[in-house]
This record gives sequence, structure tokens and C-alpha cells, in this order.
Amino acid sequence: MKKIGWIGVGLMGAAIVPRLIDAGYELYVCDAVKEHCDDAVARGAKYMENPAALTAEVDYVFSMIPNAPILKAIALGENGVASVIKPGQIYVDLSTVDPTSSAEVNAAIEAAGAKHIRVCVSGSVMSAKEGTLTMLASGPKDAYDEVFPLVEIIGSKYYYLGGAEESRYMKIIVNMLLASSIQAMAESLVMGEAVGIDWEQMLEVIADSSAANLMIKQKKPRYQARDFSPMFTGANMVKDVSLAMQIAKDNHLAMPMASVALQMYSAMEKHEADQLDYSAVLLVNEALNGIKW
Repeated sequence: MKKIGWIGVGLMGAAIVPRLIDAGYELYVCDAVKEHCDDAVARGAKYMENPAALTAEVDYVFSMIPNAPILKAIALGENGVASVIKPGQIYVDLSTVDPTSSAEVNAAIEAAGAKHIRVCVSGSVMSAKEGTLTMLASGPKDAYDEVFPLVEIIGSKYYYLGGAEESRYMKIIVNMLLASSIQAMAESLVMGEAVGIDWEQMLEVIADSSAANLMIKQKKPRYQARDFSPMFTGANMVKDVSLAMQIAKDNHLAMPMASVALQMYSAMEKHEADQLDYSAVLLVNEALNGIKW
């Protein structure tokens, strides 16, 4: 059985790694915060000091990194993946980053004779724990086919989108839509609060209406409980919608709804809510309209 390396054991990584261990794979883990790896090590994974040391031990390297600068540091920097990766190895990155940075990483991996697959994931921490993430892949098709048994362990829906950066664009498109949808949800809830509709009943009706989608149905019990513990933070949503707006600028596209959503998510930091779940943009909308829970 192939040896797997995993770089980045944050909220999502910590939910995925146990699935690979439970499937019987020998796993090596690395994170800038060593304590993030403690649970994986307790389950049998081996801790490695840096990405290069990890890459030297495994067949496939996976990473899940919060932003492009950190991705480039772990892939291209001193003691990075590209410094030691060899022909026959495959580097699979699951981060949400801009296509330009991703292409820089790809060039370095290809120059070393290895292959680079971009597998962006759509879903929450709960989806990661349950293995129900949607997997959006691009890169060399033969390499994707080789690592697909591992992709199957992580997700339940799979899309191969092309040979280059298509999955990066697709993930950003999905999150741009998600951001606008949750902002629209927040506005609707604020109107209901302002006119005195019962909170729980309002959410029941919305989730059972023609306006409901999977996201609204999943968020309903958390909204009812006012539970904004992070599945995907407001800060991460700011990053992803900012990527969308940069793509819009580069392609001379008008994206007014996404632009407004970005302002609202950006304001979460002012309200000390950016490390809460992105659905906590409701709190900004309430504050803007003078509503106190």
C-alpha cells in the first residue's frame, strides 16, 4: 500500500486525516503548529519536521493550506516539497488558492519530473468527517486516476475538470455564489426579526420554501440555535471572495452582488466575528440594522 504524506492539519485536514488512517494507509503528517498533528500521531501517523522530510518518505504528498503565500512556502521554499520530490511521486493540493499561484507550484513540480493534481473540495468540516465532500479536480489525467482511490475516501462526488487550473476557478466560483447566498439569507432573517416573526418558525418556513437549497437546509438548525462555531470561517470567505473579485477584475467582469457580499464579510472582523462561521455575517447585518438578539 502506498505511503501518504499530509501537510496542513487544520480544521479540514484534521477531519480528513483519520479517514485515511482508518482506511489502512501509512500516513506521515506535517504542520507549522506541531500540536495540530497530535491526534493523527496518536492514531498511528508519523510526525515529520518539514515538508521536504515528509516528501522524501512517501509516494503521494497531500496538502491543505489556508492561502497562496503559505502554499508557495511549503511547496517552493527551503525544505519545501519541490526541493526533494522525484519522478513517480504525485503532489495533490486541496487548498483554495488563486490560479496564478497554483500554476507557479505546478511549474516547479513538473520541473522536478513529478506530477501535480489540484483537488479543491467543496463542503464543511462535517462533510470532511463524513467523507461527503465534493471533489473538484484538474491536472494530468493519468495522475488523477492513480490517486482516485484516495479521493474516494475523502469525498463522495467527483468532477475532473481539465488538465490545468480549472478546479481552482470552479472552487472560487462556487464559494462566490455561496457567499452571496448566505448574505441574502442574512438580509431575509433581519427583515423577519424586524417585523416580529418567530425566529424558529421563520427558519422552518424558509427551509421548507421554494427558496431553500441544500446550504439553507443544512444551516437551519445552527441558525435556530444561534450556533456560529466555525465550519468555514468568515476570514476564509473574505479570502475566497477576494480571489473571485480579482478574477473579475482581470477579466473585466461586473460582479455587483459578490462585491457587496465581500464588504459584509470583511466587516465581520470589525465585529470580532471573522473567526466564527461565515454564516455569522448575520451578526453584521443585525448590527447594521440596529437589531440586538
